[in-house]
Amino acid sequence: MSWFDDLRRVLQPYYPPGEPADVVGYVRGAAKDQPATWRAMEAAGRAQMIVLGARPPALAEWQAAGVGGRSEQHVILIGRMAGFRVVYGGFSLRPWGKIVVEDDDARRHWPGQLDAWRRNLRPPR
Repeated sequence: MSWFDDLRRVLQPYYPPGEPADVVGYVRGAAKDQPATWRAMEAAGRAQMIVLGARPPALAEWQAAGVGGRSEQHVILIGRMAGFRVVYGGFSLRPWGKIVVEDDDARRHWPGQLDAWRRNLRPPR
């Protein structure tokens, strides 16, 4: 079972049946080579934030995540995330995460990441 299967199971209200099964979530900002950007951002000490769930965020959800003023919205599909994983980033109106390089540390702490989302889970509005 992949980390994304675990995430979808814990955050099931945000990944409901009938929605695309390969959507991890959404990021906002200028289009770039996302994996290269994510790697550089993590190396600089600030991971790429992602609003999680299969459906696109509304403006209020982007604003609650602190990026309402940024331009373009981009869908992140699981196929683009080879070598990466999403770890707990918090909850605003929706769950959000941080895209990090998948390494031994990320795998070791994965159960705790899932527990954090589980503890803070709120039903979608």
